[in-house]
This record gives sequence, structure tokens and C-alpha cells, in this order.
Amino acid sequence: MTTVIKKATAADILAALPALIDRDPVGSVVLIAFKGRQSYAGLRLDIPSSGEKRFAATALGLFCKIQGAEDVVPVVWTDGAASSQAHLLGVLVRRFQQAGYQVRDALVVGSDGWTSHYDPDARLKPLAEIEAAAARLGLEPPAELLGRVPSADDLACRRMRGDLARIRAVVDEGDEPSELEPLHDLPFFAEGALEWGESEIAERGPLLLFALQGPPVRDLVMLQWAIGLELGDAMWAPDTCAGIEAAQRYPDSHSLAADLLLGRSGPPDTVRIETAIELLTALVSRADDADRPAPLCMLAWLNWARGRGSAAGGHIDEALSIAPEYSMAKLLDSLFSSGTLPEWIFTPPNSPQPAA
Repeated sequence: MTTVIKKATAADILAALPALIDRDPVGSVVLIAFKGRQSYAGLRLDIPSSGEKRFAATALGLFCKIQGAEDVVPVVWTDGAASSQAHLLGVLVRRFQQAGYQVRDALVVGSDGWTSHYDPDARLKPLAEIEAAAARLGLEPPAELLGRVPSADDLACRRMRGDLARIRAVVDEGDEPSELEPLHDLPFFAEGALEWGESEIAERGPLLLFALQGPPVRDLVMLQWAIGLELGDAMWAPDTCAGIEAAQRYPDSHSLAADLLLGRSGPPDTVRIETAIELLTALVSRADDADRPAPLCMLAWLNWARGRGSAAGGHIDEALSIAPEYSMAKLLDSLFSSGTLPEWIFTPPNSPQPAA
């Protein structure tokens, strides 16, 4: 959580909500955790179509996993009338109070205005108050991460297409040109890619995108980017000198990889993940549809690892629209659809930067 709410009014909280969850909050139930006098974490769920009591119990169970959370502010944001979700909000308030949490406020926003559960008259306030609070606090909604990754300019796309075609041609012919030498030490090549600028992406990106099409490479590079080069060495080459040293540090590297994929290990490196997301987005933007599913799956998992389930689902939707039988996309779709979240996201960072 990078946006922190301190000493805020209800309108301030609602104005900051898009930045808290990194997406448009319409259609969402958001549970804002507080520790002391400031917000500590945010958990977003889709508004349920039925089973409000069961939903509240599930939401409470997930919220209880947030380490250090003391109080809560539940928010329900619908595209219908605010009154249509008043009952759900009341169920959430009662469930959290029964569990011993202090509910600092409980808010519902609709197309016709917003109000607080604790307002005895349930008076609707204008949405303009939220807009005014956002302007006063200097908050802008984040760019929506759902939908297709937009294509780069035509020149960049044509260059990627041509370079990939040339690489595949020489591989099919059985040649071993010097430009393929970086793949002999793939962990090192992948590690260096995290430091590429625009010129390196244009020059070396086609070779990386070519390598990522293979499922083992795709998955191991993704996990290496999440943890570090030593893990990559341990997973790739335990019989080499560098690999032996790495394997001594990560003796159960393949077990760790499996746990990491399912969100059950220790936390990955968030800075590395954000860098990898930027790199993969640049590659996908230049790629033809046929070459997009592999890096899209990587983008999906890396966003999921950061707690951005909606963005992850958007990337999987794009991958499946291109290749409905792509196995990694189907597996991740099943994982995300089950509501599973990585264990590490329930331990918020120690020092978020205040913004409100």
C-alpha cells in the first residue's frame, strides 16, 4: 500500500480509494485496515450477487490475515443506487464488530451519491464532494490496468516482428549465430534485462521474447525476476560452479519455486517485480498476438504477486482470448478465480509514503 490516509474525512477516504486499490472502485467492496491513526492496507473484493452473510465471513477471514490491522473501514461502491447495497454494508459492519474489530466508519457509494452507515438519516451526499476532496488532496485515479496491453508504435512492432522471424529462421536451420550466445547463460541474460533501457529493449528484446516462449524458460525467468539471480542459478544449473553456490543457499529451489508460484513462500522483491512488469509490458506492446500469451501470463502472475488481482485477471483474459487452450493461462485463471491471494500480501510494507 503506497497511499496512506491520515486524519481524513469520509470524503477524503473515498477520494483516495482508487489510489489505494490501484483501480476504479466501482463494483467493489474495499476493506481499509487501520493501524493507529493511519491506514495500513486495503483489500478489494467484487460485490457479491448473493450470499451476503457467507461473503462477509469470507471477507473477515481474509482481513484477519492482514498482520497488524487494528480497525477497519468497509466501503461498498456500486454503479447502482447507494441504497441497493445498504444491507450488505450493514452485514459487514455487524460481522466485523462481532469479531472484535472497531469499525471506524462504513461507507456506501452509488450513482446517486454516498452516505455513511452511521448516519441515522442515511442522507445522501453529492458525489461532487468526493471529487472536491480528490482535487484538494491532489489525487488522480491510477491508469486502469485491465484490458489489452496497447500496442507500441508501428516501427517498434515491425522491428520486433522482423527480428523474431530472423531468429526463428536461423534456429530452424540449425545454425548457431553469435546473437544466440546470451541464451547459453540464460539466468545472467534475464538478470541483465532488468536494467535495460529503451535502446536495449529494441535491440535485445526480440531474443528475450523468443526465449520466453518456452514454458520452462517462461516460468523460471519469472520466478528469478521475483526473487533474484541466485535462485535462477539454483533452478537452472545446479551442476555448474555458480549453480552449486546458489543451490547451497537454495537447497530446495524447486520446492521453493512451487511454493512461490502458489503464493506460499516468503515475500518476493517488490522492486524487482515492478521492474519486470515494466519490461514485460514493453515486450508485449511490441509483440504480435501469437507471441503474447507467454509474457502475458508472466505479467499476470507478477501483478497477482503484488496483490493486483484485477490487473492479473485482465492479462489472463487477453491471453485466453488469443490462445484459449494455452495451459499456463488456464492454470492461472483457475488459481485467480478461486480467490487465492499470495500469503505475503497480508504483511504490508513497513514504511509506505503518505499521500493523503
